[in-house]
Amino acid sequence: MKNFKHIALGLLAGALAIGFSAFTAAPHNGIKMIKKANGQLASSASYFRLPAFASTSPDNDPSHYAFSNSGNCNVNSNICSSTWTTDNPPVNKGDSPADLGNPERDSDSGNGTYDGN
Repeated sequence: MKNFKHIALGLLAGALAIGFSAFTAAPHNGIKMIKKANGQLASSASYFRLPAFASTSPDNDPSHYAFSNSGNCNVNSNICSSTWTTDNPPVNKGDSPADLGNPERDSDSGNGTYDGN
């Protein structure tokens, strides 16, 4: 009977821990690791278009983009950010897809002009 109480108490404690989100996931930073068709691992992340190159047209030049975890877009009709696939993930604010190996622009998202933050 004593073992039964210990097992029941352990199960109750585990259920409460899970129920109250004691186990949380890592924070989301917008960087995904993907596998290319050739089996190579690659990074997919969102990069902001630098204000000097603001436009409503798509831009395939990776040097016109910079990575930031906390960037914002001032609302207007320009394309503010794009998702790029590169060989290496961005590490620092300001990293450009051009510096991370084999950049490929996947899609555009968000309207506005990057505020540089």
